[in-house]
Amino acid sequence: MFFKKYWIFFIAILYILLPMDLIPDVIPFFGGVDDSLVLVLGLIKKYVDYRKKIKSNGV
Repeated sequence: MFFKKYWIFFIAILYILLPMDLIPDVIPFFGGVDDSLVLVLGLIKKYVDYRKKIKSNGV
């Protein structure tokens, strides 16, 4: 149940920790952008899910 709730967050962390990237980290600035983008998208997804839950509860 826990993994089902936070699956996108775990995928984002796993992507950051794995050595394979879409853009290699040795390229200055752009190497870290794809890692950061995946993490930010994961956090945005969690926020959208949270807002949907709050709205569905009538609060």
